[in-house]
Amino acid sequence: MKPSRLRAPRVVTLRTADALSDRELVQRARGGDRWAEDALVRRHFADVAATVARLLGDRLDAEDVVQDTIEATLAELPHLRDPDAVRSWMMQIAVRKVHRRFRRRTLLRALGLASGEPEGGLASLASDACSPDQRAELALLDRALAKLAAADRIAWSLRYVEDMPLEDVARSCGCSLATVKRRIARADEHVRAHVSFEPEED
Repeated sequence: MKPSRLRAPRVVTLRTADALSDRELVQRARGGDRWAEDALVRRHFADVAATVARLLGDRLDAEDVVQDTIEATLAELPHLRDPDAVRSWMMQIAVRKVHRRFRRRTLLRALGLASGEPEGGLASLASDACSPDQRAELALLDRALAKLAAADRIAWSLRYVEDMPLEDVARSCGCSLATVKRRIARADEHVRAHVSFEPEED
């Protein structure tokens, strides 16, 4: 009788989320993998949340919008055409929801149920390293942005506050490059009339 041969145990290598591309995570999430869903959210949550907070200038509103964005992203994931572009797609969903939040604010003000912009704005989100003069400039910028149409305000903020390339701004706003350039130009003219601001151009 031949002695039994011992088999070496199979080594299973677990891949961390960092080792997986967005495309791989999306494919796994579409297959019902909850871990992959969570990994996608964790990977892009901070960027989306920070952008939404700066666009809205209000932390509570931002938290609601980010939560809605996450839910919508996961629900609509089967319809994502390019899994490699999940981050910009999430940003586009977030920007749509920011638009809705601005429209809601406008309606509430028209009905006399809210007054002005919520307290906070970019000045409240500034780092502790900001000087009093810088905070004062941010407060002026907040007031100038508050007077803009939502579409112009969002496009300008994505371009100059978030430092997005024009193509990404257009994609996030769901419009053509020509349209987003017009929105930014209108907003820029208004901002420069109220704030000393010199954005860096590529």
